Amino acid sequence: MLERIKIQRFKSLKGEELHFGRVNLFIGGNGAGKSNILEAIGLIAAALNRGVQDSELSRKGVRLTPPAMMKSAFKNSDLPPTLRLEAEFTGEVEYALELSASDRHTALETFSEKGKVEGHQVFGRSRNGPTVMGKRIARTLDLHRSIWDQTRSAFDFPRPMQDEFDALSRYAIYAPQTEFLRETQTGIVESPPVGLHGEGLGAAVDSLLVQYHEGSVQAREAMNLVWLPGWTSSVGVEALNARQRSTKVVPNAGRSLFFTDKFMNMRRNKLSAYDSSEGTLYLLFIAVLLGHSEAPPIFALDSFDNALNPALTKSLIKAVVDGAKRKVESGLAIGPSQVFLTSHNPTSLDAFDLFDDDQRVFVVQRNEKGHTVATRLQPASGMSREDWARAFEGRKLSQMWIDGDIRGALGVQAPAL
Repeated sequence: MLERIKIQRFKSLKGEELHFGRVNLFIGGNGAGKSNILEAIGLIAAALNRGVQDSELSRKGVRLTPPAMMKSAFKNSDLPPTLRLEAEFTGEVEYALELSASDRHTALETFSEKGKVEGHQVFGRSRNGPTVMGKRIARTLDLHRSIWDQTRSAFDFPRPMQDEFDALSRYAIYAPQTEFLRETQTGIVESPPVGLHGEGLGAAVDSLLVQYHEGSVQAREAMNLVWLPGWTSSVGVEALNARQRSTKVVPNAGRSLFFTDKFMNMRRNKLSAYDSSEGTLYLLFIAVLLGHSEAPPIFALDSFDNALNPALTKSLIKAVVDGAKRKVESGLAIGPSQVFLTSHNPTSLDAFDLFDDDQRVFVVQRNEKGHTVATRLQPASGMSREDWARAFEGRKLSQMWIDGDIRGALGVQAPAL
């Protein structure tokens, strides 16, 4: 699990350190820098996977910004030559990466990096050259790829490092889009089981249902999300005839995603993705991420509650938290180990237990210099649940957000007219 990250000179993050739990929610005003935090994690994940070239950053859901624009450029400050990211994982595993970027660069390049386990350096790279396991590497390494990616097959790295780096290397930022969920547009699935925007949802659901019927605990629990709206009794993927499928739907190998509307006549109760509820499609997409055997163990959902009403937003948060706890407590191989979410919906807070250290809420805002800062929302040391309820008159977190009692959650306030 990614326990800590320090972000320096990356976009609006001048120098910020965050300590994470299993499920992490970022709230705050528009433009505060919530997505920048997700992308900083994405940069580390890309480096540990295939590199920091545009093609690999795109796979992670990181916006393809010109390299020089990825560095902080605040007023009255010198333009830095590099940006730096430090990560600390479970098992005292550490990774630090410094990337150079300028107008002459077409892609980010590694300036220096270092990997440690229990305080001992395992590999490193600087102007003095690269070293691995105490040995200097003679050959020239690709500056767009990490030492880990280029040497892991040749060295017996410590198992804790392998496990933690492999898990984060699969991280991606998901942001589903309606046209892909409704199957009116197709796209490439870069990393199974489903594309970052919902590409290939039908095929992913098809294989998830196989796992469901084979008895996968995580698949069964995840699919319960789909029934929450209350109108559908089943979901499947098959060849729908012309009367059942909108002409706008683009079938995958002749087969389309469908839902059965339990209130409709049996001859007219199969609805294609195009004709179905957007919120239900979104829940199905999340079910794939929570229950599919090929889903990444660590992932992010940007603006995760866009298509959901308040009740479904709370239910989704609960499903994510429960899925992560179930995986850890039961030692399951499938399911989320760690999730990062952003939201503008106050009701998303009501499903969070601030007294549970695995669930963390961060209020993200810009300070007077424009730097993004993230402050954990948590009870004061020694405060009990009863103390909290008395202090805030029993109000829900969502009401406190709306009332403006969570500092920074509403973003920059416009002056009254």
